[in-house]
Amino acid sequence: MLKSLLKNSIILFVLLASAATLHAEDVSLSSKNPIKIESDYMKYNGTDRISIFTGNVTVTDGAMRMTADSMDVYFDDKDEVKEIFSQGNVKIEKEGLLTLSDKARFYSAEKKAVLTSNVRVWQGDNYLEGEKVTLYNENNKIFVDRGTNKRVKIIIAPKEEKK
Repeated sequence: MLKSLLKNSIILFVLLASAATLHAEDVSLSSKNPIKIESDYMKYNGTDRISIFTGNVTVTDGAMRMTADSMDVYFDDKDEVKEIFSQGNVKIEKEGLLTLSDKARFYSAEKKAVLTSNVRVWQGDNYLEGEKVTLYNENNKIFVDRGTNKRVKIIIAPKEEKK
């Protein structure tokens, strides 16, 4: 059962982490690549229905890579992943996309990812910055909050002409 819970949490995490790619068509989990998770420590608490990964957490699936200081995976009464919370130097990289934030929370039911605290996103030459970035994977919507005494910052690079 622990193996099944761990596998499900990793698969959902990779799917939801990929939501940060800013394009719904980029969200996919490769069935050809093994999903790999590493950390200095892992603890599962069946009573509280939580898996806790701490210390240099790294999740990889093919071209997607996420790192953080810690990651908590919460399960519902049916042992399905309900929520994933990563914090501390959260970094998500996938095919030309880079996101940096202090915290990231992924909600499975809402298919929503919320990056908070000093969020910066690069995709090629395009750039987005805000205090809170909410990504709705199902309907490809993004909301950016500015934070106190800050403004939302977006840089859209011109597209190169094909020769």
